[in-house]
Amino acid sequence: MEPIAFGKGFNAKYPISLVEQITEFLKNSIMEGRLQSGQRLVENELQRKFKVSRAPIRESFRILEKNGLLVNIPRKGTYVRKITKKFIKETFPIRALLEGFASRIAVSHLKIKDIKEMELALSNMTDAVNKNDSKSYLKYHSKFHEIFIKASGNEMLIEILENLRNQAVWFRHTHLAISLVEESFEDLILVHREILDCFIKKDEDLVEEQVKNHILSAEQRFSELLALKNENQENYGVDI
Repeated sequence: MEPIAFGKGFNAKYPISLVEQITEFLKNSIMEGRLQSGQRLVENELQRKFKVSRAPIRESFRILEKNGLLVNIPRKGTYVRKITKKFIKETFPIRALLEGFASRIAVSHLKIKDIKEMELALSNMTDAVNKNDSKSYLKYHSKFHEIFIKASGNEMLIEILENLRNQAVWFRHTHLAISLVEESFEDLILVHREILDCFIKKDEDLVEEQVKNHILSAEQRFSELLALKNENQENYGVDI
């Protein structure tokens, strides 16, 4: 088995706990594609790389498994979760309902500064589309949604949605070869403009509907991306 290639080193910093640092490092490695879907994580190898004991690594695994990024298979080991059609079909409808609900709650809690931050995020999303910069688009797209989700003030809802959204962003990051044009990002800019207008107008019903429909539409796009990935694997025998 080939050693894990992280791309950049790990340097412990204090007083942040080792568990937090390792969790964040592994999470970023998964989200940015340095750790691939289905790849096994070996405790001994990580111990050598991080120069730490086994305990913080195991705790980090536990956290990332809870967050849906890792999966432990008894007597086999810990792996980066594979994204399947079933996984997408099961998670996106749940996220649509919960994020729609968060948007409804947020309407009465959003402050002027929140609206301005969402407008800035949308402007940056538009610039990224014009530059065909997928990574920047994803960064500001996440920011746009995080603002109103946090404004909901419901801590349990925020935590659940953070996990669901991490999984979606991770999948998107692993398919950046798909261009912005093919992804119809221009249409997505319009959708987010409409969502923002709903917040400005304080229309709870419409913003909830818009957010739900936006995420359910994303389910279809993600399923198509996964089908394309599987087709390429069959045709060329490579893991893209």
